[in-house]
Amino acid sequence: MTNHMLSDMASRIRNAIQVQQPSVRIPRTNLTTSIAHILLSEGFIDNIHVDQQHVTLSLRYTGSSACLTHIKVVSKPGVRIYTRAKDIPKVLGGLGVLILSTSQGIITDKKARDLQIGGEVLCSIW
Repeated sequence: MTNHMLSDMASRIRNAIQVQQPSVRIPRTNLTTSIAHILLSEGFIDNIHVDQQHVTLSLRYTGSSACLTHIKVVSKPGVRIYTRAKDIPKVLGGLGVLILSTSQGIITDKKARDLQIGGEVLCSIW
């Protein structure tokens, strides 16, 4: 078991994309399941399969390139990054997605702006 599941998830996704794997298996936690559902709703992956131990993500490719090109962990165990609702940054001018942990759960930057709530910035995706 790793100390930081988000970093582990991001590394597994990056490694699978580099070798153009059709899917990637990630240990199941509430955090990884929530982020997987956000990736699905934003169109970065094709499908999710959740079982007792793992979450399997079917990666989406267009031709030979992946739809999810970058995933960067912002908050780390040693340095947590928090933001207020009016200070939520835009990723690539709104083309990317920022995932936040808020009092309303794990949500995207767009939804957090709509709800006018801030929280911990988990990762950025584009």
